[in-house]
Amino acid sequence: MEGPESKKDKGRFLCKRMWAGLKRFALLTVLLMMIVGASTSQAMANSDPLLPSADVLLDVGHGGIDSGTMFGKYEEKAMNLAIAKKTYKALRKRGFRVMINRTEDYALSDDNTWSYGGRHRKDLAQRVGLANTLQPRMMLSLHINWSRKPYVRGPLVIYQNQSESILLASLLQDALNQVYETEELPVLGKKYYVLRNTKCPSVIVELGFLSNSKDRKLLNDSHFQTKLAKAITHAVEQYMSMTHPK
Repeated sequence: MEGPESKKDKGRFLCKRMWAGLKRFALLTVLLMMIVGASTSQAMANSDPLLPSADVLLDVGHGGIDSGTMFGKYEEKAMNLAIAKKTYKALRKRGFRVMINRTEDYALSDDNTWSYGGRHRKDLAQRVGLANTLQPRMMLSLHINWSRKPYVRGPLVIYQNQSESILLASLLQDALNQVYETEELPVLGKKYYVLRNTKCPSVIVELGFLSNSKDRKLLNDSHFQTKLAKAITHAVEQYMSMTHPK
């Protein structure tokens, strides 16, 4: 008779097999799209010569009045920005065209004078509006996670229900798992406004848990932040080599 741990292990094994199949399907779908629609990238490229083009748009979570999740003196918005800046530099160093939607501590909702709703909705709409106007090859939305269970830790990547996002999430999750020595699997984000409304392949990258003491210490460490930036850059390089080979 199987014990609880045996059932749990079997469940995790089945989840991993299902996820491996999903990754293969996503990659095959992306490759098929490239073969049958070689002009797709050009058609989707930004056609406005006055607007910049980019491989990556870094969406820095929260900012200004919106601190995100908090623990004592630690604020998500500051950690998001610190890691985003390091990621921006790492990606640029590898030759990617990168844009970042905030470089200081302010709320993007302050720039939104065009949509309706409260501050939170305007913030999200501004992020989506920038992505859909600039049309990068991908958008990475950087955040820090929170759980009521203080033992929960590690990275988590949340993807759209489309093949390119699934592939991107898989590569990012694998790279970040290596940094944290975890074995998490990406999850589908049905409820997230940014994922539902952004047209380019997009993911939410939860970089760790502020509610976990070990993660909290690591996320506030500059050297560890650099490791996360390098892991994200490595995943982006893999994704681009698969979907936009030179």
